[in-house]
Amino acid sequence: MKNKLYLLTALFLFTLSAGAQDDIRFGAKVGFNAANLSGDAIYSYDVKPGFHLGGALEIPVSDAFMVQPEALISLQGSGGFFQDDLNFWYLNVPVMAKYNIFDGFYIEAGPQIGLLFADNLEGNAFAGAPTVSQSSNGFDIGLGIGAGYRLDENFYFQLRFNAGIVNAIEDISSKNRVFQISAIYFL
Repeated sequence: MKNKLYLLTALFLFTLSAGAQDDIRFGAKVGFNAANLSGDAIYSYDVKPGFHLGGALEIPVSDAFMVQPEALISLQGSGGFFQDDLNFWYLNVPVMAKYNIFDGFYIEAGPQIGLLFADNLEGNAFAGAPTVSQSSNGFDIGLGIGAGYRLDENFYFQLRFNAGIVNAIEDISSKNRVFQISAIYFL
């Protein structure tokens, strides 16, 4: 009985998605990050310029409502361009709900999961910071909120703020805060 229920559910989802496949759009996304870490003052949590790039899907649910999952490589952290800045490289997967409020203007919000794949925390000496070994958290969970504008069928522009709810550095209050300006070109 359980297998029949799974099969029926899979068949329903396949039928539902097959009808909407023509409306699903893929786009390449690129943008600028202004990132920092919020938390303890023992580290310099100045704004770190960075970037993000990847892809996005646009899945219409209705005429005004869409779901937009993305996969992005993102440089985050804190500090300017100096040697002792914190650099965190994430693979971020936000899933944003977009609502068209009027004439191509959208508001958007949703969760984001990030997987850390590189950092420079090991051996990084900060002025005034204690000389203890620190390790980074391997993942990030956050919430994003923003707005966007569809210029035409292909170009979409976004402003977004992502607030992490997990410490980037273990045992230290150090949550990711990232402001993003992005452009998406839909094929």
